[in-house]
Amino acid sequence: MRLSAETIARIAGLGAFGVSAALLAVYALFFRFIAPSGVGIDAIESAVARIAVGMIFLAILGPHIVYGRILLSSARRANEA
Repeated sequence: MRLSAETIARIAGLGAFGVSAALLAVYALFFRFIAPSGVGIDAIESAVARIAVGMIFLAILGPHIVYGRILLSSARRANEA
């Protein structure tokens, strides 16, 4: 079975969006479990941890969304031509 370049671009674009969704889910879990509790972590430390890890996730998430959109639009243009 041979895959065309359009099919590979579509699969890669959808994969990039899948990674983005998985990263959002992991961050949501992190956000939930770093909630300030009575033991060990207070509200300020929790906010600092959430913001710091959120910035890292945004740095990873942003390019995945951009490349996913580029790949899907190139696959769409190749199918129209």
